[in-house]
Amino acid sequence: MEDVFELTYRYVVPSVRRALAGKLVEKGIRRREAAELLGLSRSAVSRYLNSERGVLIKIAGLEDVMNLVEKLAENIIQGEIDEYRVQEEIAKIATYFMSKKYFCRTHKKINPTMDIVRCRICSSVFGK
Repeated sequence: MEDVFELTYRYVVPSVRRALAGKLVEKGIRRREAAELLGLSRSAVSRYLNSERGVLIKIAGLEDVMNLVEKLAENIIQGEIDEYRVQEEIAKIATYFMSKKYFCRTHKKINPTMDIVRCRICSSVFGK
């Protein structure tokens, strides 16, 4: 069985970053500035925005997760948080995503032997 922390880092965090970079650019932040604010390279931000990275998980359809991304984007634009807090908030959004078992179907595609009915690892580890 795969490690839930590795799965979160490999699949969920990039999807959150992709959504966040998109929100920042949508709100008028230049790609270069978005990269600096997110602690990423300009090429990484370009790959996120060009759907070359962070695309396996579609979080755009998850209103609760997108509300968290929107709030974080606003806080970043307002200059209310520093780069450490940005990373902390990205991790919190990824943790929330995992706690809600939103990753289960993707996990099943990655590992067909995964029993998503019996598994409670993410909701237990990442839940409150």
